[in-house]
Amino acid sequence: MPQSANLATRSQQALPHLIAGGLALAYAWLVSGTHYVTSGVQFVSPLAVVLLVHTVWLAVRRELGAGFAKVAFGRMLATAICIVVFTVVCATYAPIPVGAANSDDVKGGLGAVVASGEGFITIFYLFGCLTVLALVVLAAALVIYGIVYGVGRALKYIYDKLTGPPTGPGESRLFDASVVAIAFLAIGFASLEGLGPALTFATRDGASVTVVVAASPARVWQEVGKATSPRFPLPMLLRTIPQPVAVLTDEGASLGARRIVHFKGREGEGDLVLKVVRRTDTDAVFEAVSDASPIAMWVRQRSLTFRVEPAGAESRLTVASDYDRLLSPAWFFRPYVRLASYLAVDVLARDTKERAEASRVISRPY
Repeated sequence: MPQSANLATRSQQALPHLIAGGLALAYAWLVSGTHYVTSGVQFVSPLAVVLLVHTVWLAVRRELGAGFAKVAFGRMLATAICIVVFTVVCATYAPIPVGAANSDDVKGGLGAVVASGEGFITIFYLFGCLTVLALVVLAAALVIYGIVYGVGRALKYIYDKLTGPPTGPGESRLFDASVVAIAFLAIGFASLEGLGPALTFATRDGASVTVVVAASPARVWQEVGKATSPRFPLPMLLRTIPQPVAVLTDEGASLGARRIVHFKGREGEGDLVLKVVRRTDTDAVFEAVSDASPIAMWVRQRSLTFRVEPAGAESRLTVASDYDRLLSPAWFFRPYVRLASYLAVDVLARDTKERAEASRVISRPY
């Protein structure tokens, strides 16, 4: 086959994926400007756009023959993978020039937005969000593909037992159409999650970590009352989300003490205000008084608890976080947010442990 013909064939094969992926991302972008942004409408329903485009493409090309459902699902899965690859590459390599936000050379217009640091951060944030969206769409595609394929096989077995094998292409196409309809229904039901209390799974969750500290409880409490930056690298997952960059107020860990932590990330910046509402010999509970940090878009912090118990010559330190997950679907975001929360309290516990065990206190600000 000539090279030009081969290139034309590949372009023709890639075209439906480009159309499906582009329309799905455009649809997701429109939804992101509505109050459905944290629901299944934002993260699951784009899959329906992908499946619809591939089904229509097959119909336009008159390729709705026997087995077209399997072809449509396979292309849906391939497009979901392409979206993930595209968004990950863009989020990884999107340029953010240092100091661009301070440039005084650009005098307004679209050029000012693109050349400013704010414009690049917005683009970077966009691709970061789309990466999460793409991962959910891919996961949903795998789930829908597995469910529909399994249900389709079961229905075909029952249908063949009751009526015998299909006698013509019309019956087979009808069966494929039924399977595709089931897929759209499954995506539709999954997209409803998060639209209201009755359609939302339990959102309250938490994570905790316990470590043994080679220091007395009094020594550990000294370090609990100081907010410092850890002297070890953060886990990769935490480096992809907004991080605490400064402690604006730190009044220790006594009853009524306040701690104001400033967060900054691609999504913006803001403050998390904590206050000690319960203090005993073994516990200090920091309640979230207000949360204007970028993380508040996804997770509503409730409290952060430190527990220090004597363990012979050592101490047992437990750090626990209590929060409300605001993102749906739960089957994807519950383990994701729980892992991030676990890593965050683990960093707090390890940092406190290292400082308490040090021969001298070395505190350095964020």
